[in-house]
Amino acid sequence: MARKPASRTVAQADWERKRDDWLVKLRDLMDSIKSWAEQRRWFVDEQEKTIEEDRVGRYTVPTLFIQAPSGKIHVEPIGCDILGAQGRVDIESFPTLNRLLLILVKGSWKIKTDSGIDWPEHWSEQSFVNLVNTLTSAA
Repeated sequence: MARKPASRTVAQADWERKRDDWLVKLRDLMDSIKSWAEQRRWFVDEQEKTIEEDRVGRYTVPTLFIQAPSGKIHVEPIGCDILGAQGRVDIESFPTLNRLLLILVKGSWKIKTDSGIDWPEHWSEQSFVNLVNTLTSAA
């Protein structure tokens, strides 16, 4: 019976721990976004998506479709095997297709433009509302 090299087993355990940490942070983020939207009486539809990453494997994450007065947004997790980060979530508006990124860095969510420029606000309930209004109104 062949055994896996110890370094490979340790590396796999590290990726599983990274995935599990990511899923906890992601669930907290999605719960916050859903709550903030519902407090404003915006329609929220939560669905599931399966992500498969080479080093992490296959796992299921929540996605959110939100109808705000200014337009629709989709909050979609991308993954945790992200260079220089612990994870990434895209916030995209419809029909404009404008997008901002939420990047998990050292346990905190950072907002970046699609081209990688830091957003001038820190992640918060107010910045979420501002992002929704900005994304859905930009032509």
